[in-house]
Amino acid sequence: MSELMFPAKMDALWWVVFSLNFLFAAGIMLTYLGRRERDVVGGHSESISSLNKRALVILPIKGVDYELEENLASLKEQEYSPYDIVAVVDSENDESVPYLRKQGIRFFIARAACMKCSGKVRAIYSALLEFPGYDYYVVADSDIRVGRGWLSALLLPLADPGVGAATTFPVFFPDGGYWSKLKMFWGLVGQSMMESRLTRFVWGGSMAFRKDLMDDASLKSFSESVSDDIAVLRAVKERGLRVSYVPRSRPEIHSADNFSTFVEWANRQTAFSIYSTNKTFIFGMVYYVATIYLILSSIILSIFVNVLFLVFLFPFFYNSINSQRKVPVKTWYFLSLTFMLPFVYVWNLISGFTRRRVTWRGNTYSLSKNE
Repeated sequence: MSELMFPAKMDALWWVVFSLNFLFAAGIMLTYLGRRERDVVGGHSESISSLNKRALVILPIKGVDYELEENLASLKEQEYSPYDIVAVVDSENDESVPYLRKQGIRFFIARAACMKCSGKVRAIYSALLEFPGYDYYVVADSDIRVGRGWLSALLLPLADPGVGAATTFPVFFPDGGYWSKLKMFWGLVGQSMMESRLTRFVWGGSMAFRKDLMDDASLKSFSESVSDDIAVLRAVKERGLRVSYVPRSRPEIHSADNFSTFVEWANRQTAFSIYSTNKTFIFGMVYYVATIYLILSSIILSIFVNVLFLVFLFPFFYNSINSQRKVPVKTWYFLSLTFMLPFVYVWNLISGFTRRRVTWRGNTYSLSKNE
């Protein structure tokens, strides 16, 4: 069939295409194999306890997250000492207040004035002003569920003066169907980015820093930010410090997403990443468009040209099986999930790049750096 469709004089062309696919496959495979945890800290309670530093866990909260009660309880059961938790709400009428009272978590109303900031930044900024007497500050989102060693592991890197912030990245635990499982696999790209200093970022759902990171200039810059994690990362870089990734403090985020909630969440996360740096869009588009090309061309050309083109699906199968090994919930249709992901990522990147405003927990924020 291939001889009828493609005359002999075109054979050289398909060898060129074959060589191009080989280069794409080799590059993608090297990317997979190059994902190794570097500059990471395991975290041991016996080491951190000797520091005897006071830590404040700041919990910005608005509304009721999925299984909020279980999340709050996990934050209260940390083995680290001494530490306190304070929740920050916009109003005493917030729906989360009864849950905070039930768990015995102290809360106060955010009162600090800030320009262009998000509600979360305002909450953290208010807590930093209200409670200046701590050695370490930790920011925790209300949707995370953590183990008893979470805080100890997260604070351990801060004993190194060359570390400006410690962070981790969550495991998305699916309590729902297809879309919550797709979210579980979607999150693996964040874990992979954390494993290298070149792509590491500060994840605002679980981050820690010393009090000296936020001097007057940094606090002012922080108060004018839409994203708390971007502001902390900027402060770290301005001081020539580094971010430490702590896989042992990795929390779970439980969710039961459907199509609409997953898409809204994924597009928002990507928009904030692109807002931080346009390199996210450029590198992401190059990588995932190349991945899509390799998958589709391998399938189509194996049918119409030569079955040997199927060999270029090896990186896809390797990544799929490796991803299935990493996720907390195994599923028999993991190949369909991992096949979908490059297309979803490209969609997220285009949506995030073209988006000028983001709605988050009832508020709308500008992503234009000129506004």
